[in-house]
Amino acid sequence: MRRALLILPWAAAAAAGAAEPVPVPVPVYGCAIPAPQPLAPRTDVGADVLDVLSGDVEVDLNGLTIFKDRLVLRRRDIQLGADSARYDRSTGEFELSGNIELRDPDTWLAGDSASYNTESGLFRIEAAKFELYTLPARGSADSITLEETRVLTLKDASYTTCARGEDDWLLRAGSLSIDRETGVGTARNARLEFQGVPILYSPWLTYPVDGRRRSGLLLPDFGSGGQRGVEVAVPYYFNLAPDYDATFTPHYMSKRGLQAQGEFRYLSESTKGTLNGQFLPDDDVTGEDRALVYWYNQSRLSDRWRATIDATQVSDSAYFENLSTGLGSASQTHLRQRVDFEYFDNIWSALLRLEDYQTLDDSLTAEERPYQRLPQVAVNGYWPNNPLGLEYRLQTELTYFNRDTGTTGLRANLRPQIALPLRFGALSLDSAAAFDYTAYSLDQTAPGVAQSPSRSLPVYSVSLSTLLERAWGKDSSMLQTIEPRLQFVHVPYENQSDMPVFDTIQPEFDIVQLFRTNRYAGLDRLGDTNKLDIGITTRLMRSADGSQILTATVGETRYFTAQDVTLPGEMPSDDSTSDYIAELGMNINNRWNLDLGYQWDSDANVTRMAEARVMYKPADNRIINLSYRFRRDSLREIDITGTWPIAARWSFVGRYDYSLLDNQVLESFFGLEYSTCCWGLRLVTQRNLTSRDGNSDTTITLQLLLKGFGGPGSSPERLIDRGTLGYDRY
Repeated sequence: MRRALLILPWAAAAAAGAAEPVPVPVPVYGCAIPAPQPLAPRTDVGADVLDVLSGDVEVDLNGLTIFKDRLVLRRRDIQLGADSARYDRSTGEFELSGNIELRDPDTWLAGDSASYNTESGLFRIEAAKFELYTLPARGSADSITLEETRVLTLKDASYTTCARGEDDWLLRAGSLSIDRETGVGTARNARLEFQGVPILYSPWLTYPVDGRRRSGLLLPDFGSGGQRGVEVAVPYYFNLAPDYDATFTPHYMSKRGLQAQGEFRYLSESTKGTLNGQFLPDDDVTGEDRALVYWYNQSRLSDRWRATIDATQVSDSAYFENLSTGLGSASQTHLRQRVDFEYFDNIWSALLRLEDYQTLDDSLTAEERPYQRLPQVAVNGYWPNNPLGLEYRLQTELTYFNRDTGTTGLRANLRPQIALPLRFGALSLDSAAAFDYTAYSLDQTAPGVAQSPSRSLPVYSVSLSTLLERAWGKDSSMLQTIEPRLQFVHVPYENQSDMPVFDTIQPEFDIVQLFRTNRYAGLDRLGDTNKLDIGITTRLMRSADGSQILTATVGETRYFTAQDVTLPGEMPSDDSTSDYIAELGMNINNRWNLDLGYQWDSDANVTRMAEARVMYKPADNRIINLSYRFRRDSLREIDITGTWPIAARWSFVGRYDYSLLDNQVLESFFGLEYSTCCWGLRLVTQRNLTSRDGNSDTTITLQLLLKGFGGPGSSPERLIDRGTLGYDRY
């Protein structure tokens, strides 16, 4: 379509451009390039009118127009200027020379000569420089072509997101296309330089030029470790669709060979999941193929049905020891494979589970390895608000436990319960009575062991609690609560020694365990008891917003009869009291947090457990954690973690986890990061146990981040997030 030309003298041009300028867009990245304010778009003429502003114009009869005194072309919010120009009306072509400058709200181009076709909208400039303010990015090229589709095509180009005069990194390419509509840059015959040193060659590569996800090569990771030698990983990201993507990473290890790693992620309204795979053919050390597969999937089948898959499998038990990965650690003894189908409504909930384990610890005997659940079926019901205020519950479970060695079989559990919750102002009285029935149908039992044992026991409980509160402080700005609780539980004794132990343990005694009606976790044992649980909690809160400043709880249990039901290897207990337990949490001023836990054995007059953690967090990127953990005869550990900026562009991250009992470092990592507005460098050294017999390995990883070009393939923030409480970078 032919555009109208409106030729104005400079006086009129000044008046036309006197409107309020449009604001410069905010850059996506950090190195903001100072941008001149572009002129406001003309509103007094049509969108297709091209303003031609010049002080000296000559027009001949052949349709040729010559502009000798500084020419400015304007259409909408685009402005093009030159010292002189020739315009051919028959072709709609401008030929411009001398101090060429084109700018729009997010682009600046400059060069020695240029051409512009008013029919096609195609602009070409020679010996050019460019700046893209919204990325921001800049560079130069032998020639640049700008299309109306907002595509820049550069020949023999250089490209960077660094500030003017700081070419810390450069992408040089024989040809470079920047599509700002799709957010993709495409380079051919490309060379990536950092501090003047080439670090990557590629005949073709793509990269994102804004914050949108785009397919392309991510920056490589470099590392070195005792188990794997020198490592190089070069990931490629595939943005396949808005709801799924993939990453493929060739991972070279000088001591092991070339490993292929892949990750596929998907997300929809009803399903989300991740599939990871790793394959190392013919390991140079073992001579065997090594592989890992991990799949996590959660699907909402309907408003009431949900399905979950969570499974990890490796080729051999030493996989994590030799090829440690973020998907697992060398300390793992088992890998779980689980499939769940779940149902929920206002009354009923149901679970169908298939579960298996891969055992990685070869020192475990066959009898010590976990059982398969093939399947586990649980159906539970809850009916509140019945006449007289009664509440009814029903818990049922049917599970088949399978294993290559030892007793296997079917376990059924039925537990109906009736409860009466009563409220008298601040006083709560909750009574409950349940009947617990468990039966087995066993295979592969030892001689003389019953194949169909069962257990039938009532469970009675009465809980009394209250909530007292008062204003606290001179101006009543805080609220203090006192929350005492008493619970009486009675379960009669029944000999359960003929029952197998498929999945039952006795968990550590803590505040949660204090008020449980069964001291065991699992259905193979129901502990006999005649006890009174005693606990008291106090809280100190800000009245304005309810935020807690302090929470403290102490408790113990008094036993009126001996506890004779045991697990294999346990002894009956005739203690009259439990250990004393206490917990304290303090949020002092939104910067300091303190958590304490303590367990005291009054009979032996010794500490059984102690935990302490102090966190100082004045800002999201300034965190220090110090913790101490103690378990008598089994654990004495200190753990220090933190991240902190140490200079204008430098920051530190680290963790030091040390066992005082074993005189051994369990895990440590220390990292330094140097960051500018256009690039960053990370150096992380990590030492951790690589086997259950105490062997350790040290790895060093170097990552280069070129901002605005692509991210690294892996992130040390995963280490930081795992080791540093309170850290949340993303």
